[in-house]
Amino acid sequence: MSADPAGLGRGPLTRRLPVLWQAARDTPPARPYDVGPGDTPRRFLLRVIFSVKRLTIPALVCATLLMVGQSLVPVIVGVAIDRALATGDGSQLLFWTAVLAFDFLVITTCSRFGQQLMVHAAQLAQLRLRETLSRAVLHPEQPSGVRVDGGVVSLMTNDVQRTAVVGLGVFALAEILAIGFIAVALLFVHLLLGVVAIVGAVVALWLTGVVSGRFTRDSRVYQNLLAGTVGRATDLVHGYRVIKGVRAEAEATRRYREASAETLRGAYRNQGLLGRFIGSSGAVSGVYVAVVASLAGLFAVQGVLSVGGLIAAVGLAQALLPQLFFISRNAVPGWVAGLASSGRVLDALRAAGDDSAPDDRTTRPVPATGAAVEVTVPGRGAVRAGPGELVGVLADDRTAAAVTAAALDPHGTDHGAEDGTDDPGAGVAVTIGGVPAELVGHTVYREHVLVAPHRSTLFSGTVADNLDVPGSSASTRAAALRAAACDDFAGGPEGSAEVGELGNRLSGGQAQRIALARALARDAPVLVLHDPTTAVDPVTEGRIARGLRERRRDRITIVIAASPTLLGVCDRVVDLRSELVGVAGAAADGGSR
Repeated sequence: MSADPAGLGRGPLTRRLPVLWQAARDTPPARPYDVGPGDTPRRFLLRVIFSVKRLTIPALVCATLLMVGQSLVPVIVGVAIDRALATGDGSQLLFWTAVLAFDFLVITTCSRFGQQLMVHAAQLAQLRLRETLSRAVLHPEQPSGVRVDGGVVSLMTNDVQRTAVVGLGVFALAEILAIGFIAVALLFVHLLLGVVAIVGAVVALWLTGVVSGRFTRDSRVYQNLLAGTVGRATDLVHGYRVIKGVRAEAEATRRYREASAETLRGAYRNQGLLGRFIGSSGAVSGVYVAVVASLAGLFAVQGVLSVGGLIAAVGLAQALLPQLFFISRNAVPGWVAGLASSGRVLDALRAAGDDSAPDDRTTRPVPATGAAVEVTVPGRGAVRAGPGELVGVLADDRTAAAVTAAALDPHGTDHGAEDGTDDPGAGVAVTIGGVPAELVGHTVYREHVLVAPHRSTLFSGTVADNLDVPGSSASTRAAALRAAACDDFAGGPEGSAEVGELGNRLSGGQAQRIALARALARDAPVLVLHDPTTAVDPVTEGRIARGLRERRRDRITIVIAASPTLLGVCDRVVDLRSELVGVAGAAADGGSR
């Protein structure tokens, strides 16, 4: 038995048939959504829903034809009864049977392709939303201190999915158009019946919106509670080792239980409001359909409507019920949830900043290539590195952290303790070519200076995926892997080995080496490393020291470490552990080299 060439798991009778409109193998390019100061959650949600018009418009046509086709079934049957069965005309019976078959063909075709178009459009809208959020959170013009926590995970998953409700917009419009078609069709069946149906449909939709008010207001409160609890749980799992280290398990558990209990109460309240809304809106829809059907029955009894007309009228009235139920049970709750999530997405984008903010990078100085870098620590001294120099720094933990933070984000206001008094790192200043770094634009600074903190995060995928940074090439990545001594586990020069989620397939030393290779692959003019080899054995550390020296021979490199092996390959070592600035040699004992 031959395999399925399309890889869809189809049976032997269908595997050779062509498959149309398959998804592309590569992720399509996604243009981020623009967010203006006047955007509201409602306006942003509508923009997202109708942002993929090349797919949503054909999907709307298919969905409308589907609803209209379903509504036409009783009309066709009623006409067939009046013109064929009541008269005994066989040709009319064949004709209306063919019309009914064609109607079912339209229903089946539109259902199949409309659903496919809507799923495709929803996936593209979600991709654009995640691209927009990712660029906002990780934008080079934003401070490096933007907190990416578990709340962002909830935002990128639940809120994005609720906001990109393309099917909601398409189906809701199709349902409204179908309701209008049914009401107009009832006008042709009987004028008064059609007028009652049109007026009743408007009143029913208005009442549905009225009874949804409290549920709408509560949904955003509940989703904020849910997102906060999900974020807290994610942070708790990721920080469990730290929590266990300080023996704060009981306190962390208590706080999570409190947040979870509050979210549970919010869920009960929200579901109760949803139930009351569905019940009341269902009652409105039921009364509306009952009135239309009763009026049609009355006209039939009075002889105003024929048997076929009665069947058509009752069938159309019954066709109204699923349309109204969809609006009350699916469209309104989905719209409410989408509004709440849209508001959260907007809040996140505005908190992170957007591209519409004033950009003064053109008025800020641009560091010259190879410009010397100087980091000054008040009361401790200064570290200066020129072109081609590898400078080591000896410092206590607090000073090392402050120097790293200042180099990572010189635009921050404080790189020391909260009070700024007893921290030796308070007021750390960074200059490039004699120009204070805070006067240099974020983007320009980060293109010039790369900081690799002691704690780094790996991404799921292969080693090569983690080294695929801007400006790198296959050759630079391979050279970075060699310099970081990753040859024994990286899966060859191409880096094909899987690292697992957050690097969980690697040991601590291997993960540290991959993080170092990633920093080296960037090949930035200035590189600041903080304890890059604390989890590496001495032999491997020696290889890394030599590789670092060779790889960065034409660049500026500052290494904050206490390792004699790393400091031994430095051009000089600056001691920031006391108020006197010492220039030490390989042993960092006050000599100079």
